[in-house]
Amino acid sequence: MKNNFFMLIAVAIAFTSCNNNPGKDTAEKADSANDSHYDDNIKRDIAPVDDKSADFLVSAVNESMAEIQLAKLAKQKAATRKVKDYAGMILSDHGVLYDQLKAISSGLYVVLPSSPDEAVQTKLQLLNKHTGQDFDKGFLDMMIRDHKKTIQLFEHASSNVNNAEVKTLIDNALPQLIKHLDSARVLEKMHR
Repeated sequence: MKNNFFMLIAVAIAFTSCNNNPGKDTAEKADSANDSHYDDNIKRDIAPVDDKSADFLVSAVNESMAEIQLAKLAKQKAATRKVKDYAGMILSDHGVLYDQLKAISSGLYVVLPSSPDEAVQTKLQLLNKHTGQDFDKGFLDMMIRDHKKTIQLFEHASSNVNNAEVKTLIDNALPQLIKHLDSARVLEKMHR
């Protein structure tokens, strides 16, 4: 019990310090905090989560936050009902995935980014400049690129993470991510 109390204090300190370093984006801050946290756990003789699992969780949360932000914008600005419906599916599915990633991370004392990285903000700004069919096409292009990247992240992690709970989440999420990619490709063909 005492170890858990000290563990929570260490996580809180790492999380606070992770959010006060202005030179890094939130994913880099989370990675740094997790590296420090990993070393602290070894010193306390507490079994830490493996680096690959922690790195995956940070990256996967960042990707899910990106998909959620882009889908929120698309729900507001998409020109066609099909693209708005697709954005709704992304919001729902990635919202659930985000919650699952957060729950697992919390149980493993993995510090996560507090907001999407700067690249997401840039994507949102670029996409927000478009309207009508140009917006729909830009959004779908981003969804295709982002889902290819996310699927690669999950597939790579599936064979490299050591934590069974993380591995199960990955294996359960992959079919849904592939469905998102396939759906975006179909919609993109309709917008050519």
